[in-house]
Amino acid sequence: MKKILVLVFFLLMGRAEAAGWSPELRIGLLSGVEEISLQVSAPCIMIDAKSKKTLKKLPANKKITVKAKELKAASVDIRPEKIQLKDLRATIGEREYFGGVRLNVADKKFTVINLVPIEEYLRGVLPEEMSPSYPAEALKAQAVAARSFALKNRDKHKKEGFDLCDKTHCQVYVGTKIFETTDKAVKETFGEILTHKDKLIETSFHADSGGVTENASDVWGRVMPYLVAVKEVFKPVDSWTVKVSLKDFSSRFGDNFGVLKKIELSELKIGKGAKDRTSSGRVDSAQIIGSKKTVKLSGIELRRKFSLPSTLFDIKIDGDNVIFTGYGSGHGVGMSQKGARSYALDGWSYKKILEHYYQDSKLKKLY
Repeated sequence: MKKILVLVFFLLMGRAEAAGWSPELRIGLLSGVEEISLQVSAPCIMIDAKSKKTLKKLPANKKITVKAKELKAASVDIRPEKIQLKDLRATIGEREYFGGVRLNVADKKFTVINLVPIEEYLRGVLPEEMSPSYPAEALKAQAVAARSFALKNRDKHKKEGFDLCDKTHCQVYVGTKIFETTDKAVKETFGEILTHKDKLIETSFHADSGGVTENASDVWGRVMPYLVAVKEVFKPVDSWTVKVSLKDFSSRFGDNFGVLKKIELSELKIGKGAKDRTSSGRVDSAQIIGSKKTVKLSGIELRRKFSLPSTLFDIKIDGDNVIFTGYGSGHGVGMSQKGARSYALDGWSYKKILEHYYQDSKLKKLY
């Protein structure tokens, strides 16, 4: 009996892939708007999201205006009559999206939500999160990471009535932005996710580690065994410099700080910790000594205050300026996109890339 159930499961999974089915996401696009311009690529029906009653029919390829004050339902869905949701395109304003639309109404204003199967959603995410010119194996690693992230964080905006937003707070999604390379990466990893102990993991990623990634616990205060600092075999070659005048630097700490006199911070050694640095070498904290006051700031606070690319940096006073010199870009946790590119160019498969950046994780096919 058990063997029969397993066989049925895999047969159903195979049918799902053949049909292109994938879980549906609700992506928040707009809020607080009184009306929208809408056009659908195939005949659709507008349904009361609660009662499932059909309210009206929408013809294909005809632009209409929908006003919040005229809707009788608190929430309506716009879905295709005959084709699959994945094959529908909805144009809202001037931008086209995969899938259909949900309109939630409150105080005669809309929250506009894209109803989209996750595989089509990824087609609109991947070109924004990683350059389509990157090697195929790096793009596939990013596709798995983006899919896992979306499913893991599916209720991130539950209170607002949708799953994920279309901004960097979740993942950047701009609708039907199609590239052959990124579409292929999504298709070739169809339904694949990363797990740890049979649970979806947080697949954080960033632009450039600067030579070594960071422990999640050193950034967010949460221990995640699969998000730990790992070194890259490629030495960092691109450094960055941010120069701030002494006067401007001092002013960021308020009138009672005075003038900057000294900065106490251990020298940067990539991949080596210190009393004021994490195990990766990133700044944990620094003492900023002024003529009137001494301030202790975390590396994250310094990065935010001076708009620095990362927390993997040194600081020095040079005449009338304060110079930040560092490596990498982003929080440093999880997969380095630049590192993934380098590994792919060196012949690594996407599976090996994912195993490297997400320690003790397993690649599984969810559907």
